[in-house]
Amino acid sequence: MRGRIQPGSILVRGPVDHDGRAPGAGSRLRLTWRRVVLGVLAALVLTLGFAYTQRHEYSDDAADLSRSLIGDENTARIEGWYLAGQDRVDRWKYSVFGGSTTPFEDEATLAALARTERDVAAEMAAAIVPDPLETATHYFVPYVPPKPKPLQLPVTVALRDDLGAGEGVWTTEGLPRTSPDDVLMAKTFIRPDKVRPYASVGLLLLDQRRVRLHLMGGTEHPGGDRGVRGPGVIPVSERSLLVAAWNGGFQGPHGGYGMVANGKTYRPLRNGFASVAVLADGTVQMGEWGKSLLWRDDMIAVRQNAVMLVDNCQISPRTKEGNNTWGYVEVNSAEFITWRSAIGLTATGDLMVAAGNSLSAETLAKALWAAGACWAMQLDINSPYVLTSLYFAQPDGTTKAAKFVSGMSDNPARFFNTQSRDFMYLTLDETRFVP
Repeated sequence: MRGRIQPGSILVRGPVDHDGRAPGAGSRLRLTWRRVVLGVLAALVLTLGFAYTQRHEYSDDAADLSRSLIGDENTARIEGWYLAGQDRVDRWKYSVFGGSTTPFEDEATLAALARTERDVAAEMAAAIVPDPLETATHYFVPYVPPKPKPLQLPVTVALRDDLGAGEGVWTTEGLPRTSPDDVLMAKTFIRPDKVRPYASVGLLLLDQRRVRLHLMGGTEHPGGDRGVRGPGVIPVSERSLLVAAWNGGFQGPHGGYGMVANGKTYRPLRNGFASVAVLADGTVQMGEWGKSLLWRDDMIAVRQNAVMLVDNCQISPRTKEGNNTWGYVEVNSAEFITWRSAIGLTATGDLMVAAGNSLSAETLAKALWAAGACWAMQLDINSPYVLTSLYFAQPDGTTKAAKFVSGMSDNPARFFNTQSRDFMYLTLDETRFVP
């Protein structure tokens, strides 16, 4: 029949093949759509992959945008869902592919920096011309004062049966201004979670008699919303003495934990929360504010953050508490499995800094306790906020920064720049290093 087109048929002009289609038309059409779909999928995969690799760089801005759009509570819940999903992926990846269980993967780089720094110190010592009177031993024997007692390395507690190489063993390898004969600092790592063997906490122990702790308010946090803004930068005059630096605590509104430093009250100090305090002579104290730690006239800086992780040499039972003890939303961020950091003190008063991946508040507390901390408080959580930097003197007079834990995502030189969030740093100060 002529002049009739059946419903659903396709009108084709020009030559047709034996089944009524234009030669190659159908194949070209199917091929084109297949290419479009595959192209879109490939672009989506590449975009998601790039976004994942850059997630640390934009996570802060994304979180702030989310809070402004859907509120703090919903943002915290989404963060919890994301971290729970990431935790499942991490556990699956380790079960299938395995992975590293030590945080100190970049030992060669750290060791090279430490050797360079020791070479600089040796050259400076060799350039000193001895006083002839001091070397004239045929007249008198010079008095050699006794050396101060060395840094006391805590005895660590094994938290698992399958300890990794070096786990729980203190070492000075790859650390600035230190050696086995002159231990300014030492490091080890602890794996506190038997379900997650890849969760590893790097612990840095420092002789408190030889360093001075500085608390630095950021330009925005913790007091920017109250109109109290900090310098947010390490003074240039102190950079040649830098030993280490690390992140501070939660943002100002996120819990409202107090901070006093730099001659300012960024937020009022509140009873019941973990606090680290610096005295005028450089002594560091730690405890629960209003209970074991109170204001005194010689305090120059205090920072609070959530509750004690370790208190009186015991893991605090409060590490499982939720709500306003771990932030100001109703979501219990103490249970989030994520990057976490902390500061602590040993029984002898020496300083301990901790950071690691895939941790809850409780497992972080276990690692600190196992390493010998008698008091400890959590600082900030999540990557890229968690960062501990080590500083090494260079032959040209500059200072080079390196990550303490290789998995930390941000640039170790971050603290050379002005910071919007508060942070802490250490300078060499041996005025209290006496016999």
